[in-house]
Amino acid sequence: MNTHTNDHDPDTPEAVREARAGAKSWRTAVLSQRTAVPDHADFYAMTADVVDTLAAVAGLAEVLAWQVAHYGDTRPVYDDSRVVDPRERLDAAAMDLHELAACLRGADQVANTFWSRISHIGVDDATTDSTGSTNVAAEVAR
Repeated sequence: MNTHTNDHDPDTPEAVREARAGAKSWRTAVLSQRTAVPDHADFYAMTADVVDTLAAVAGLAEVLAWQVAHYGDTRPVYDDSRVVDPRERLDAAAMDLHELAACLRGADQVANTFWSRISHIGVDDATTDSTGSTNVAAEVAR
């Protein structure tokens, strides 16, 4: 959870501000959906955004992995335990980020599968209107 007190600090890098805003938006979406009436069109629309978000976060993890792996290349670094070689710690951390990216890509595949399945769902609103016509399934479009 975001514990930062000033998200508008001009010294906070743009990438950090945007990541915080994204996390806050997803927490708000979760809270809003808890009280929403379930609707397949919403499932479809939000899953499209989940797929997009997972791909973006996987991309961020790969960028960070590269940056972390090379962090000590141009600056002296230390490990605060003074027991572990900082290069080893950075290499292990970079591998963690590569693993995170791989897991996110797996989650992206699951979300894409759900997105595809839910796109076939409609509401069977087979009612007769005042002209005597029968209305059939409502379609989802995005």
